Amino acid sequence: MSNPEATAIPEDEVATDVRSVAWADVIRPAVIVLVAGLLAIPLVVSSSYIGYVALLILLFSVMASGYNMMLGWPNLLVFCPAALAITGGVTSALLTMQHELPFIATLLIAGAVAAVVGTAVAASVIVIGSAFEIVIATLAFEQIVYYAFTNWERVGPTGVIGIPQPSIGPLTFASQVEQYVFLLAVLVLVVFLVAAFDRSLFGTLAIATSENEELLRSIGYNPSKYKLVSVVLGAFILGVGGALYAHVNALITPGSFVLDQTVFLLVIAVVGGLRTVYGPIVGAVLMVGLPEAVRSAGLGDFRPYFVGATLILVILFLPRGLVGGVSDRFDFLDSNGGVSAWAFWK
Repeated sequence: MSNPEATAIPEDEVATDVRSVAWADVIRPAVIVLVAGLLAIPLVVSSSYIGYVALLILLFSVMASGYNMMLGWPNLLVFCPAALAITGGVTSALLTMQHELPFIATLLIAGAVAAVVGTAVAASVIVIGSAFEIVIATLAFEQIVYYAFTNWERVGPTGVIGIPQPSIGPLTFASQVEQYVFLLAVLVLVVFLVAAFDRSLFGTLAIATSENEELLRSIGYNPSKYKLVSVVLGAFILGVGGALYAHVNALITPGSFVLDQTVFLLVIAVVGGLRTVYGPIVGAVLMVGLPEAVRSAGLGDFRPYFVGATLILVILFLPRGLVGGVSDRFDFLDSNGGVSAWAFWK
């Protein structure tokens, strides 16, 4: 976007502009996440507690990836990821339990419902414009969703319990290892989606909305369109993540998806690295895995201090997060926190 005299690609061509995407750069991070996840299976099966933590890491990696799409690319301070996640979780739970729909169908519907809600959120954000007012409005929206589910008789304060485990046809993912493999497969698909968005013209223009919106508008693009796409795609992933959380844990309660969860997802995204493909995963490993390790060492009372200290250190010394900071210092990561082709094939 540094050349204002450049000829813009017409907006009606953006949706079909897939030939220009470097698909090797899209497939590569998905493959790396898949291989790393499979290599971790021996560690997962070594202990039920480690397996439990691994499931949490995968769940928060999925949800944080969706939130990162909202925060990172268009730089929108949308503070309602927990509301979008619980919307997806409740949707999938009720459709599975009351209407006996297949799990995969309810998973996709959960993402779609969250995306519809995200569309309303994005439209409000675009109209409001002011960063401070966006934070206040989306926080208020999150509280509205919380009280709506709390006072809805089908959910209530105790939430929905007895939710069936994830399944595909006759295959049910009951054990920790089976659920781990299933969640890993979903995370790989999410990584592929995020990487494809990042490498597409949509991702480039979403970044441009945060860097020079007026310039983008002057060359014929509508910035609101790309903000909307970022939020809606992020909301879809958050809805899927919330549905996975509900089915893996067999319950979902409004109290589990409040401001604390929003702040936690924000910390994961910031620590890992905003606007990076691997950032949410690295952030989840650090902010979910290490505090649990501290607790298992008998230092559970110090977990909040550990999280706070980690966030402060990252903001002070690695403002682009762990992945972004490493990519700034070494050449085996590209500018968006993905492993470069040279490093992958070396």
